[in-house]
Amino acid sequence: MWERSKEVSPAPLSVSQLRVMFVLEASEGANLRTLGEALDAAPSSVSRLCDRLQAVGFLDRDVSSTSRREVELTLSDRGHSYLRDLRERRREHLRSVVDTLPASAKSSLVTGLRQLRDAAPVVHHLDEGERPGTQSA
Repeated sequence: MWERSKEVSPAPLSVSQLRVMFVLEASEGANLRTLGEALDAAPSSVSRLCDRLQAVGFLDRDVSSTSRREVELTLSDRGHSYLRDLRERRREHLRSVVDTLPASAKSSLVTGLRQLRDAAPVVHHLDEGERPGTQSA
């Protein structure tokens, strides 16, 4: 159901491409090595994914401000907009499905989701400036 909601997109992306975009959204300015570590992927694969995202206008590559030998990867305005629209389509799709449920099923769903949330481990969100694969002091 979650995947179906992206089908109305003018530029549907693969799951791997979406993962790149979500990582870069959380880690603006990451380089290819850092992105590869976050994705647990080979540098050549990461580079090809970035090539495709840049070709559709979702990714920008710029020379690093700290090292001319590195490239910083950031989502373009179009990339940020795509993710915002994708999330909204997914929310609307999910909302329309949940709205069809009878009240008792909605109540059970809420109870189950709360139990799932309580059972899930706490997720550490990246602090400003922190990159995947690095440890903060």
